[in-house]
Amino acid sequence: MNLLPDEDHEAVAELARSIATDILSPAACEAEREQSVPKDVWSKLFDSGLTVPIPEEFGGGGVPDTITQLLAVENLAFGDAGIAMAAVWSGAAGGLIARHGTASQTDGLRIFASSPDARGAVALYEGHGRGPAELETTIAIDGDTVRVTGRKVGVAFAASADPLVVVGRDAQDGRLRAVVLASGDAGVTVDDVTRGIALDAAASGSITFDVTTTTDALVGGTDADAVALTTSVQQLRLLNAAAQVGTAQRAIEYAAAYATTRIAFGTPIATFQGISFPLAEAVMQLDAARLEISDVAERLDLGVGVGEVDVARAVSYASEIALEATRDSVQTLGGHGFITDHPVEIWYRSAAALAALDFDPTRSSFEPAL
Repeated sequence: MNLLPDEDHEAVAELARSIATDILSPAACEAEREQSVPKDVWSKLFDSGLTVPIPEEFGGGGVPDTITQLLAVENLAFGDAGIAMAAVWSGAAGGLIARHGTASQTDGLRIFASSPDARGAVALYEGHGRGPAELETTIAIDGDTVRVTGRKVGVAFAASADPLVVVGRDAQDGRLRAVVLASGDAGVTVDDVTRGIALDAAASGSITFDVTTTTDALVGGTDADAVALTTSVQQLRLLNAAAQVGTAQRAIEYAAAYATTRIAFGTPIATFQGISFPLAEAVMQLDAARLEISDVAERLDLGVGVGEVDVARAVSYASEIALEATRDSVQTLGGHGFITDHPVEIWYRSAAALAALDFDPTRSSFEPAL
């Protein structure tokens, strides 16, 4: 197994990084303030083909392997996690339908894949930071009728998403299932889309479901492959982890540059071990997180030796490291780290928001002293 990026991977990473620094980063404050991605920014992201993984047969640009998607997300988040994840979460809805949907469901993807105005969402998270095995949203099948009940949090474009792919568990046998709805459907109750700690560009909110629909809404139909769907959900969770790494990488680089120019006692503060050592350690830990995420992703693509625990561990480790790295970055700037004159505060908040969505404390690397 080779975890080193090849030429194609490097090309994607370079493209995503250039978009991040030239387009996403300058728009970050406006996107957060307006709770919306500027139209021109979204169009450029859409045109890049990095965030809508839909096959060419359905009008998309193709579906890259998981490593390529991770590199794209990490480097886009280097610019701004809020804008990056808004686009990723929207595109993920089309990706799930393309991979697992029925013929009638995939028919609608041509419009989704060709229109930069389309917004989708995947309703996955439930607020307790666990994997799909512990989802409480139920999808009950009774003949030709399907009832979806439960509550989801952190749903991008909660008030407008179409398609809205809801992930839950079969009420009878517990297998993973998904249904295709829209935010405006009867029984879909969207809570007020309020400001959070970060990621406001995605206009996220909580949604309560008590929906009665037909089996036509089941992704893949009644005989859908639950194992394949689980793999796709795990890949989606890894994208969250990749965004954590990209956000933390940007914060560390900014803090390191600041430390080389900030003079104290007649010398740059980077010369003091109390400043430089935590930043250097953060770089090493980010590399470790990146490798763990890549290892799990590679094995997911190969279909070998990956369980939910492996994914949860990789996601949780990335969350912990990103939180530590962005906190160290804020502290490197001292009081300046907490004001909006410097962007490290938004990266700190973004890391915290991503961690809150998907973090399993039972898979934490924290070890108590006693």
